[in-house]
Amino acid sequence: MPKALHISIIVLIIVAIVFTAIMSILRYDEKGEENMPFDISKISVISSINAQDVEDEKNLWNKSVGQDNDIYIYIEKNKDYSKTETIDKIILDNFKIDKEPQKGNIVIYRPCNNEKELFENTDEFKCEEITFTGEQTTKIQELKISNQGGIVAFRLANQNLGSYVSNDEEIDYKDLLKKINVSEDEIKTNISFDVTIKLTESKQFKTTINVDLPVEGVIENGKSSKEIEGKDFVFKRVEN
Repeated sequence: MPKALHISIIVLIIVAIVFTAIMSILRYDEKGEENMPFDISKISVISSINAQDVEDEKNLWNKSVGQDNDIYIYIEKNKDYSKTETIDKIILDNFKIDKEPQKGNIVIYRPCNNEKELFENTDEFKCEEITFTGEQTTKIQELKISNQGGIVAFRLANQNLGSYVSNDEEIDYKDLLKKINVSEDEIKTNISFDVTIKLTESKQFKTTINVDLPVEGVIENGKSSKEIEGKDFVFKRVEN
């Protein structure tokens, strides 16, 4: 074989290998892990109105009005994944407000340990990171998720939107944002955060989720909800 032809073949082989590697990297950046042991099946968002009592001896009602967004993330075992894996931890962190609302201030809350309420808007439960540990069963208030999949949750609260003061005999909580003249455009926000699935076998996978809040209709109806399908979330392996 002529030397020039031999060199050309080697060069073509090297180019083909480099091209294949580049395409694999680009595909991974776009698609991520294509056979995850656990997936996010959906995210459920419930937006509602919150009103906290303000001490006031002169008026029958004095409420500090806010708006809550409760976010539930459903993690399910991938039926097409052949190996047996178990969840060690689910970590929610790197919370970022990518679009600040025109009114109010944003606070993130983890679930509370109250049996009657899943969330309490108090300083005790403010957080910047939430870790759910893998257990036999899911107990959201105790920050536990079944090691074979379950639900994790957090609350994004937009607080101090205004005060409602009244001496009416009764008030309708669902109308409070309208009564203090807050519009939906003024409370629109966007949050991004990371979800890391850490397995007991030391494998870790991470995705970034972006959600527009609140759910449309919360001011008009007092409560609104939506579901986000999980098929488009891209998980990538985290090296230990």
